[in-house]
Amino acid sequence: MSLPMTLRDSLKLAGRAARANLRPGLVLWALLVVFLTAWELSAGFRAALHAVADLKARSGYPFGFVSYALSAALLPELLRVVFFQHWRVTARNAHNLWFGALVWGLHGVSSDWFYRLQAQWFGTGGDWLTLAEKVAADQFGYSFVENGWILVVFAWRDAGFARRVWREIGSVQFLLERYFPLIVAVWCVWIPGTAVVYFMPAALQLPVAALLTCFWALIFTCMSRHGELA
Repeated sequence: MSLPMTLRDSLKLAGRAARANLRPGLVLWALLVVFLTAWELSAGFRAALHAVADLKARSGYPFGFVSYALSAALLPELLRVVFFQHWRVTARNAHNLWFGALVWGLHGVSSDWFYRLQAQWFGTGGDWLTLAEKVAADQFGYSFVENGWILVVFAWRDAGFARRVWREIGSVQFLLERYFPLIVAVWCVWIPGTAVVYFMPAALQLPVAALLTCFWALIFTCMSRHGELA
């Protein structure tokens, strides 16, 4: 039985989560620079993204569900099979896939709704003030709730959907040991990421976020596997 965690212990764990995300965060930031450069300089790249935006406009909320299920559930599970399991597919992979597709798909729908709400609150401009307002509302408001429920449902799944786990989930220990370090990890990846998302035209924000979510899901999976979030 583990000893109760103090706030100081939680801060140390959050610092470890931040350090664990430093290198993947740097990779993501470099990719964001490449992405923005291609957006500014390549007409073909912009045309391809606008084609995706048109598909999203025609599809509505189902686009969010499918795109997030593919980018954050299917692709990471395929990479897990290839690189961690050496092409061996198990029943666990199928279970992870359907459950992950449901959770991340719902997250895609929720994100689509929130981006639409942000446009009503702050407008669709690309100026620095609008970007700052949207990033702040996202990372210091919406993110607390959204990432919290994702963490909770995955913890429930990992406990075999046992009812007893809800006592642990509702404890201060869970808050300090798992939730707070997760939020710090989210900030390391998503503060610059959401700035790029909100820089894009409204119709492209969800598709770009889906690409970034794929990267975040890989980090989330690796952190859970190696204990940074446990």
